[in-house]
Amino acid sequence: MKLIIGRIILLWIALFLFSVAVFAEVDSPSFYGKRTIGPVENNNEKAPLSFQRRSLVLTPLEDNIQNEEPQFLMVEKGNQSIQPVINAKTELSRNEKLLAKKAHYYFERNWNPSTGFTDSVQGYNHVTMWDVASDISAQFSLEGLGLQSKEMTNKKLEQLLTTLSVMPLYNNQLPNREYNTKTGMPSGLYSSHKSNGNGWSALDIGRLLIWLYIIEQEKPEFSSLIEKITTTWVLSSAVSKQTLYGTKLSKKGEHYRQEGRLGYLQYASFGFLLFGFDVSESYQKKHIEQVSIEGISFLIDTRNMPFSTSDPYILMRLEVGNFQQWWDQLNTIYLLHKAKEERTKKHWVFGEDSMNKSPWFAYNNLFFYGKSWLSTSSGGKPIEVFQVFSNKVAFGFSVLFNDEYALNLRRDVINNSLYSRVIPTGIYSDSSVNTAYNINTNSMILSSLWYKVNNNSPVIKRDAMLKVMQGQLKH
Repeated sequence: MKLIIGRIILLWIALFLFSVAVFAEVDSPSFYGKRTIGPVENNNEKAPLSFQRRSLVLTPLEDNIQNEEPQFLMVEKGNQSIQPVINAKTELSRNEKLLAKKAHYYFERNWNPSTGFTDSVQGYNHVTMWDVASDISAQFSLEGLGLQSKEMTNKKLEQLLTTLSVMPLYNNQLPNREYNTKTGMPSGLYSSHKSNGNGWSALDIGRLLIWLYIIEQEKPEFSSLIEKITTTWVLSSAVSKQTLYGTKLSKKGEHYRQEGRLGYLQYASFGFLLFGFDVSESYQKKHIEQVSIEGISFLIDTRNMPFSTSDPYILMRLEVGNFQQWWDQLNTIYLLHKAKEERTKKHWVFGEDSMNKSPWFAYNNLFFYGKSWLSTSSGGKPIEVFQVFSNKVAFGFSVLFNDEYALNLRRDVINNSLYSRVIPTGIYSDSSVNTAYNINTNSMILSSLWYKVNNNSPVIKRDAMLKVMQGQLKH
């Protein structure tokens, strides 16, 4: 009997510690580099505050999705090179089609018909505006890949856009940093406050604007809904001094500061540019230094919290295209990864990703505060057992480049997904699998496949983009 009582006590202690881990905010709030949200506010908030794109910090539910009716992929062997595609639609291989089906399953399983939103992470009913953009991207990709009918895509988009047009806004200005995917109501800190949340992320909104523009371009029947959204939202509040500004509400008051660092800033600013805002300061070559990584020159942002990942560069290339701007370092980033593999004899593919363990979200930085290849939490703290391989970034590379390294990355993603029902996030430095199944991983892989099928063409029409770029962006 004493043994049973003792075990019960230990169980209650374990549950208490688990709840503390889940409901404590992992790091102090951040503007410039971070998109993190925790369920409760950290009372040890430190100055200066900094802004960046917001991540959802959470404890994903381990629901054995990897053991749920796995669709096995064929492991490809050999070293044949990938031939460039010229004036023809590219057919996907059997393994690529299976990858697409795995990603499709994520969106089928986690879609909420009441709002049109898809959960950001398996088992977590919350979403950011960045995640909503990933959702839209996935719906277009599923239709383009023939996995979803046009009617179903339109149904989902209409529900999503309707929710965006009526959901409560932070201080009646712009979307809160986080929303409940079942109710469409603000969630996270201050969600029940009269402010309707704790602020907005200009970077999240900027990415969403790119996809609202794409909807207008590809599905003009939704133009009236998008006009309602963009006229109801006070988008001008996120632009100041010709660059992006975010807002954060804390116990110390409301903070309004410049948001975004090299790569993220230029990508998100493009969304505001598409809707007629002057964000020219975002594209000036200021606060920039050159460093050497693996003997390769790389540009870094000298401002605080300069998170530096592959993600915004890949997204820009897939969605908008290659316009050879000074800040677009995708080719350099690809070379950095190849050089890292040659030196270590292992694949290193760095990107921002959710994690299935503390700190729950990581920026795997190419360079951060004097150190290369450094994985940090959203607050900038180094992570000991970090994600060394991002499946979404690796697959993005594999369709944007055409050499043996790209082919090997593609095979690695296929191998990493062999036993999962949906595509896992990546591989940790201890060789374990990151099973934080999430919207951004599965969306980017779908959009990469759609890019490949669409003759390696970005989503936004090039003629329209050239007109915008030539009128607004200066080299």
